Amino acid sequence: GCGGVAAPAGWAAPARMPDGSILVQVKPGEVRAIDPSSGAERWHFPNSLKVEKSSKRVSRPVKGTFYAAPVFDKDRIYLVSYEGHLARIDRAQGSNDIVNPWTIELNENVVATPVLSGGRLYVPTEAGEVIAVNTEDGKIVSRFRVEAGRVWGAPLISGENLIASNFDHKTVYAMRLSDGHAAWSTADAGASVSDVVMAGQNVLIGSLDSSLHALDAVGGGSRWQFKADGWVTGTPLVAGDTIYAGTMGGSVYALTLDGQQRWQFTLDGTKPEFRASPVLVNGTLVVVARRGIVVGLDPSTGQQRWRSEIADARLDASPLAVDGSVFLATTKHALIRVDASSGATQTISGSGE
Repeated sequence: GCGGVAAPAGWAAPARMPDGSILVQVKPGEVRAIDPSSGAERWHFPNSLKVEKSSKRVSRPVKGTFYAAPVFDKDRIYLVSYEGHLARIDRAQGSNDIVNPWTIELNENVVATPVLSGGRLYVPTEAGEVIAVNTEDGKIVSRFRVEAGRVWGAPLISGENLIASNFDHKTVYAMRLSDGHAAWSTADAGASVSDVVMAGQNVLIGSLDSSLHALDAVGGGSRWQFKADGWVTGTPLVAGDTIYAGTMGGSVYALTLDGQQRWQFTLDGTKPEFRASPVLVNGTLVVVARRGIVVGLDPSTGQQRWRSEIADARLDASPLAVDGSVFLATTKHALIRVDASSGATQTISGSGE
């Protein structure tokens, strides 16, 4: 549930690096870079990393597990664990060698993926703080808090503001980056755990009030609200003039940019929950249910093209689209490839490998 994170295992989604590699968590505190075509490992953190500690050279993972996705800036990668350990690792150009310029402790729990802007990494925490970190040296520049309470969805930087949702206060607010004060705050969207995304001039928020909300990015006023059949926990996908969103009630909706329904697809069976975000791959909308069901839909009509089932898998993380495939990370850290045209599945790496 959403009451808290007990015995955290981490459900960070796989992410594509600028060089095309897929970065995926393989166990708490460790990540692996994988060639998407062959599935071969390119490098592994921390196994290929040597850092000084006293007179010995040892391999040191990030402490804790990852819910936040990695953040990329050219050859730099930022990893932050639930336990609040933030590390920068750098790739050497033209090789798979990596170095670890700095690792810091934030002393706060982190679920939301940070955002990068202007040489600062903005890390939202479960205490409601937004911690700004200098990306060059890892020094904490500021710690601002508009409201106490958990931030679980990735914030959005829009102009001079950072827009975030507060799960406990059931608010969405815009924080001025210059001084940490609120530019606006609204309770119109309710409690949210999804990332904040833009759609034109609107900010889209998936909510636990079983709705998708569009807010004015400048003033926070409500533009429209679409009532769905369950919690909207995944980040809505905006593709051209259409918004796609899944629900924990087991439906996927296609909406116009002004919130009008185009179609609805509903998955049958027990607990058909769509927690993850949908992805669009080569003209197929791929949606992932928590109990291991992956479905390919026609994005224009919502008609099912194929359906695959992955045995003994729980899928909380959002899928990653790479070329004509979708990569899925299970809660046990296995990596699965799904062909977006046929639904054929392939296990790339097992749990804990």
